[in-house]
Amino acid sequence: MPKLEIHPLSELRGEAAALLAERFERQRAAEPLLPEVDDFAPHVAGLDGLVATRGGTAVAYLAGAVEGDTAWTRFAGCAAKEAEAVRDLFAVMAERWQVSRFQVVVPGSDLELVDVFFRLAFGCQAFWAVRETEPAEPSGFGGRVRPGTSADHEAAASFDEDLMRLQAASPSFSGMSMPTRAESLEEWADTWDGQDAFVHFVAELDGAVAGHALLYRRPEGDLRVPEGNIDLAHAEVREELRGRGVGLALTAHVLGWAHDHGYRSMTTDWRSVNLLSSRFWPRRGFRPQYLRLYRAVP
Repeated sequence: MPKLEIHPLSELRGEAAALLAERFERQRAAEPLLPEVDDFAPHVAGLDGLVATRGGTAVAYLAGAVEGDTAWTRFAGCAAKEAEAVRDLFAVMAERWQVSRFQVVVPGSDLELVDVFFRLAFGCQAFWAVRETEPAEPSGFGGRVRPGTSADHEAAASFDEDLMRLQAASPSFSGMSMPTRAESLEEWADTWDGQDAFVHFVAELDGAVAGHALLYRRPEGDLRVPEGNIDLAHAEVREELRGRGVGLALTAHVLGWAHDHGYRSMTTDWRSVNLLSSRFWPRRGFRPQYLRLYRAVP
Protein backbone atom coordinates (compact mmCIF):
# COMPACT_ATOMS: atom_id res chain seq x y z
CA MET A 1 0.00 0.00 0.00
CA PRO A 2 1.38 3.46 -0.86
CA LYS A 3 2.54 5.60 2.05
CA LEU A 4 0.20 8.23 3.47
CA GLU A 5 1.38 11.73 2.62
CA ILE A 6 0.24 14.98 4.23
CA HIS A 7 -0.11 18.30 2.42
CA PRO A 8 -1.35 21.82 3.22
CA LEU A 9 -5.04 22.14 2.42
CA SER A 10 -4.24 25.30 0.44
CA GLU A 11 -2.57 23.09 -2.19
CA LEU A 12 -5.49 20.67 -2.56
CA ARG A 13 -8.71 22.62 -1.99
CA GLY A 14 -10.42 21.07 -4.99
CA GLU A 15 -9.71 17.57 -3.70
CA ALA A 16 -10.96 18.56 -0.23
CA ALA A 17 -14.16 19.93 -1.74
CA ALA A 18 -14.68 16.63 -3.56
CA LEU A 19 -14.24 14.69 -0.32
CA LEU A 20 -16.74 16.98 1.38
CA ALA A 21 -19.24 16.50 -1.46
CA GLU A 22 -18.99 12.71 -1.08
CA ARG A 23 -19.44 12.98 2.69
CA PHE A 24 -22.46 15.25 2.36
CA GLU A 25 -24.11 12.97 -0.19
CA ARG A 26 -23.94 10.17 2.37
CA GLN A 27 -25.33 12.50 5.05
CA ARG A 28 -28.33 13.53 2.96
CA ALA A 29 -29.07 9.91 2.16
CA ALA A 30 -29.31 9.28 5.90
CA GLU A 31 -31.04 12.59 6.74
CA PRO A 32 -32.91 14.34 3.90
CA LEU A 33 -33.58 17.38 6.10
CA LEU A 34 -30.19 18.88 5.33
CA PRO A 35 -29.66 21.72 2.85
CA GLU A 36 -29.26 21.07 -0.84
CA VAL A 37 -25.70 22.07 -1.79
CA ASP A 38 -24.38 22.18 -5.35
CA ASP A 39 -20.96 23.75 -4.85
CA PHE A 40 -18.70 22.74 -1.98
CA ALA A 41 -15.71 24.88 -2.96
CA PRO A 42 -16.93 27.90 -0.93
CA HIS A 43 -17.22 25.73 2.17
CA VAL A 44 -13.52 24.84 2.11
CA ALA A 45 -12.25 28.12 0.60
CA GLY A 46 -11.43 29.83 3.88
CA LEU A 47 -10.29 26.81 5.85
CA ASP A 48 -6.79 26.17 7.15
CA GLY A 49 -5.75 22.57 7.54
CA LEU A 50 -4.23 19.48 6.01
CA VAL A 51 -5.07 16.92 3.33
CA ALA A 52 -3.90 13.30 3.40
CA THR A 53 -3.18 11.52 0.12
CA ARG A 54 -2.28 7.95 -0.67
CA GLY A 55 -0.79 7.14 -4.04
CA GLY A 56 -1.64 10.65 -5.23
CA THR A 57 -5.33 10.39 -4.28
CA ALA A 58 -6.83 12.56 -1.54
CA VAL A 59 -8.29 10.32 1.17
CA ALA A 60 -9.01 12.73 4.05
CA TYR A 61 -8.76 16.31 5.22
CA LEU A 62 -9.02 18.12 8.56
CA ALA A 63 -9.29 21.88 9.01
CA GLY A 64 -10.01 24.29 11.82
CA ALA A 65 -8.89 27.32 13.77
CA VAL A 66 -8.01 28.29 17.31
CA GLU A 67 -10.57 30.41 19.15
CA GLY A 68 -9.41 31.45 22.58
CA ASP A 69 -8.01 28.35 24.26
CA THR A 70 -9.82 25.85 22.01
CA ALA A 71 -9.21 24.54 18.49
CA TRP A 72 -12.46 24.18 16.52
CA THR A 73 -13.44 22.34 13.37
CA ARG A 74 -16.91 23.25 12.07
CA PHE A 75 -19.51 21.64 9.79
CA ALA A 76 -17.13 21.51 6.82
CA GLY A 77 -14.02 20.81 8.85
CA CYS A 78 -13.51 17.14 8.12
CA ALA A 79 -14.23 14.53 5.46
CA ALA A 80 -12.66 11.22 4.51
CA LYS A 81 -12.91 8.20 2.28
CA GLU A 82 -10.23 6.63 4.47
CA ALA A 83 -11.35 7.57 7.96
CA GLU A 84 -8.29 6.25 9.76
CA ALA A 85 -6.16 8.88 8.01
CA VAL A 86 -7.96 11.56 10.03
CA ARG A 87 -6.08 10.36 13.10
CA ASP A 88 -2.77 11.11 11.35
CA LEU A 89 -4.04 14.55 10.35
CA PHE A 90 -5.17 15.33 13.88
CA ALA A 91 -1.78 14.32 15.27
CA VAL A 92 -0.12 16.98 13.12
CA MET A 93 -2.80 19.66 13.51
CA ALA A 94 -3.07 19.28 17.29
CA GLU A 95 0.64 19.95 17.64
CA ARG A 96 0.39 23.03 15.41
CA TRP A 97 -2.64 24.42 17.23
CA GLN A 98 -0.72 24.43 20.54
CA VAL A 99 -3.81 24.25 22.72
CA SER A 100 -5.11 21.56 25.06
CA ARG A 101 -8.82 21.78 24.18
CA PHE A 102 -10.36 20.56 20.94
CA GLN A 103 -13.90 20.59 19.56
CA VAL A 104 -14.81 18.87 16.29
CA VAL A 105 -18.11 18.63 14.45
CA VAL A 106 -18.86 15.35 12.70
CA PRO A 107 -21.99 14.06 10.91
CA GLY A 108 -24.16 12.06 13.26
CA SER A 109 -24.64 9.39 10.60
CA ASP A 110 -20.91 8.95 9.82
CA LEU A 111 -20.08 6.25 12.33
CA GLU A 112 -16.56 5.77 10.95
CA LEU A 113 -15.65 9.40 11.63
CA VAL A 114 -17.26 9.28 15.06
CA ASP A 115 -15.26 6.16 15.89
CA VAL A 116 -12.03 7.77 14.69
CA PHE A 117 -12.43 10.66 17.10
CA PHE A 118 -13.57 8.43 19.95
CA ARG A 119 -10.28 6.56 19.49
CA LEU A 120 -8.53 9.93 19.75
CA ALA A 121 -10.04 10.26 23.25
CA PHE A 122 -12.89 12.59 22.25
CA GLY A 123 -16.30 12.35 23.87
CA CYS A 124 -19.74 13.50 22.75
CA GLN A 125 -20.64 16.94 24.11
CA ALA A 126 -23.62 18.16 22.06
CA PHE A 127 -26.09 17.39 19.28
CA TRP A 128 -27.47 19.46 16.43
CA ALA A 129 -30.80 17.96 15.33
CA VAL A 130 -33.79 18.41 13.03
CA ARG A 131 -37.32 17.16 12.50
CA GLU A 132 -40.36 17.92 10.34
CA THR A 133 -42.93 20.44 11.51
CA GLU A 134 -46.52 19.25 11.88
CA PRO A 135 -50.00 20.56 12.73
CA ALA A 136 -50.42 21.20 16.43
CA GLU A 137 -52.13 18.53 18.50
CA PRO A 138 -54.30 19.49 21.51
CA SER A 139 -52.06 19.29 24.55
CA GLY A 140 -54.63 19.20 27.32
CA PHE A 141 -52.13 20.45 29.90
CA GLY A 142 -54.68 22.70 31.58
CA GLY A 143 -53.10 26.00 30.63
CA ARG A 144 -52.52 28.05 27.52
CA VAL A 145 -49.68 28.99 25.19
CA ARG A 146 -49.69 32.57 23.90
CA PRO A 147 -47.34 34.87 21.97
CA GLY A 148 -44.72 36.50 24.15
CA THR A 149 -44.55 40.26 24.59
CA SER A 150 -42.13 42.75 26.10
CA ALA A 151 -44.06 42.31 29.34
CA ASP A 152 -42.44 38.85 29.51
CA HIS A 153 -38.92 40.33 29.54
CA GLU A 154 -38.23 39.49 33.20
CA ALA A 155 -39.61 35.98 32.84
CA ALA A 156 -37.48 35.29 29.75
CA ALA A 157 -34.33 36.49 31.53
CA SER A 158 -35.22 34.26 34.48
CA PHE A 159 -35.64 31.22 32.21
CA ASP A 160 -32.27 31.96 30.62
CA GLU A 161 -30.65 31.99 34.06
CA ASP A 162 -32.40 28.71 34.98
CA LEU A 163 -30.93 27.03 31.91
CA MET A 164 -27.47 28.42 32.64
CA ARG A 165 -27.63 27.03 36.18
CA LEU A 166 -28.71 23.64 34.84
CA GLN A 167 -25.84 23.63 32.34
CA ALA A 168 -23.32 24.57 35.03
CA ALA A 169 -24.45 21.82 37.42
CA SER A 170 -23.44 18.15 37.43
CA PRO A 171 -23.14 16.27 35.13
CA SER A 172 -22.90 19.04 32.54
CA PHE A 173 -20.18 21.16 34.19
CA SER A 174 -20.30 23.73 31.39
CA GLY A 175 -17.80 26.01 33.10
CA MET A 176 -19.79 29.03 31.95
CA SER A 177 -20.11 31.86 34.45
CA MET A 178 -23.60 32.92 35.50
CA PRO A 179 -24.71 36.24 34.02
CA THR A 180 -26.02 39.01 36.22
CA ARG A 181 -29.71 39.86 35.96
CA ALA A 182 -28.77 43.02 34.04
CA GLU A 183 -26.80 40.93 31.53
CA SER A 184 -29.68 38.49 31.12
CA LEU A 185 -32.13 41.32 30.53
CA GLU A 186 -29.79 42.85 27.95
CA GLU A 187 -29.48 39.50 26.17
CA TRP A 188 -33.27 39.37 25.68
CA ALA A 189 -33.86 43.07 25.10
CA ASP A 190 -34.32 42.92 21.30
CA THR A 191 -36.61 39.86 21.26
CA TRP A 192 -39.80 41.90 20.86
CA ASP A 193 -38.46 44.93 18.96
CA GLY A 194 -40.38 44.22 15.77
CA GLN A 195 -37.51 42.58 13.88
CA ASP A 196 -38.24 39.40 11.99
CA ALA A 197 -35.58 37.20 13.58
CA PHE A 198 -37.37 35.94 16.71
CA VAL A 199 -40.78 34.50 17.60
CA HIS A 200 -41.45 34.10 21.32
CA PHE A 201 -44.12 32.01 23.06
CA VAL A 202 -45.06 31.75 26.72
CA ALA A 203 -46.93 28.94 28.48
CA GLU A 204 -49.20 29.89 31.37
CA LEU A 205 -50.45 27.45 33.98
CA ASP A 206 -52.68 28.32 36.94
CA GLY A 207 -52.43 31.98 35.97
CA ALA A 208 -48.62 32.13 36.13
CA VAL A 209 -45.85 31.95 33.51
CA ALA A 210 -44.71 28.32 33.53
CA GLY A 211 -42.36 28.11 30.55
CA HIS A 212 -41.36 29.65 27.27
CA ALA A 213 -39.93 28.86 23.83
CA LEU A 214 -38.01 31.05 21.41
CA LEU A 215 -37.93 30.43 17.67
CA TYR A 216 -35.15 31.93 15.55
CA ARG A 217 -35.08 32.36 11.80
CA ARG A 218 -31.54 31.10 11.54
CA PRO A 219 -29.69 32.15 8.36
CA GLU A 220 -29.15 29.50 5.71
CA GLY A 221 -25.96 28.88 3.75
CA ASP A 222 -24.04 26.43 5.92
CA LEU A 223 -24.13 22.62 5.82
CA ARG A 224 -26.75 22.35 8.53
CA VAL A 225 -29.77 24.62 8.00
CA PRO A 226 -32.17 23.42 5.27
CA GLU A 227 -34.40 25.65 3.21
CA GLY A 228 -37.75 26.44 4.85
CA ASN A 229 -36.43 25.93 8.37
CA ILE A 230 -36.85 27.67 11.69
CA ASP A 231 -34.73 27.04 14.78
CA LEU A 232 -35.91 26.25 18.30
CA ALA A 233 -33.29 28.36 20.00
CA HIS A 234 -34.41 28.30 23.62
CA ALA A 235 -36.98 26.45 25.70
CA GLU A 236 -37.38 26.12 29.43
CA VAL A 237 -39.99 25.14 32.02
CA ARG A 238 -39.92 26.17 35.65
CA GLU A 239 -38.42 23.36 37.70
CA GLU A 240 -41.36 23.05 40.09
CA LEU A 241 -43.80 22.71 37.15
CA ARG A 242 -41.93 20.06 35.15
CA GLY A 243 -43.88 16.87 34.57
CA ARG A 244 -47.23 18.66 34.13
CA GLY A 245 -47.15 18.77 30.33
CA VAL A 246 -45.89 22.33 29.90
CA GLY A 247 -42.93 21.32 27.75
CA LEU A 248 -45.11 19.03 25.63
CA ALA A 249 -47.61 21.85 25.08
CA LEU A 250 -44.90 24.32 24.09
CA THR A 251 -43.31 21.84 21.69
CA ALA A 252 -46.62 21.00 20.03
CA HIS A 253 -47.46 24.68 19.75
CA VAL A 254 -44.19 25.79 18.12
CA LEU A 255 -44.20 22.85 15.70
CA GLY A 256 -47.78 23.69 14.76
CA TRP A 257 -47.08 27.42 14.43
CA ALA A 258 -44.08 26.70 12.20
CA HIS A 259 -46.12 24.31 10.05
CA ASP A 260 -48.94 26.83 9.66
CA HIS A 261 -46.45 29.54 8.63
CA GLY A 262 -44.86 27.48 5.88
CA TYR A 263 -41.77 26.14 7.63
CA ARG A 264 -40.94 22.61 6.55
CA SER A 265 -38.50 21.74 9.31
CA MET A 266 -37.28 22.78 12.74
CA THR A 267 -33.73 22.53 14.04
CA THR A 268 -32.51 22.61 17.62
CA ASP A 269 -29.46 21.61 19.65
CA TRP A 270 -28.68 20.37 23.12
CA ARG A 271 -25.80 19.24 25.29
CA SER A 272 -25.60 15.48 25.54
CA VAL A 273 -24.64 15.86 29.21
CA ASN A 274 -27.81 17.82 29.98
CA LEU A 275 -29.96 14.99 31.29
CA LEU A 276 -33.29 16.73 30.73
CA SER A 277 -32.65 17.99 27.20
CA SER A 278 -30.89 14.86 25.97
CA ARG A 279 -33.93 12.78 26.88
CA PHE A 280 -36.72 15.21 26.02
CA TRP A 281 -35.81 16.32 22.48
CA PRO A 282 -35.13 12.90 20.91
CA ARG A 283 -38.50 11.76 22.28
CA ARG A 284 -40.06 14.71 20.48
CA GLY A 285 -38.76 13.37 17.18
CA PHE A 286 -35.59 15.43 16.72
CA ARG A 287 -32.93 13.45 14.83
CA PRO A 288 -29.18 14.16 15.10
CA GLN A 289 -27.58 15.92 12.13
CA TYR A 290 -24.17 16.53 13.71
CA LEU A 291 -22.32 15.69 16.90
CA ARG A 292 -19.99 18.06 18.68
CA LEU A 293 -17.11 16.05 20.10
CA TYR A 294 -14.74 17.42 22.71
CA ARG A 295 -11.35 16.58 24.16
CA ALA A 296 -9.38 18.32 26.90
CA VAL A 297 -5.77 17.27 27.50
CA PRO A 298 -4.84 17.47 31.21
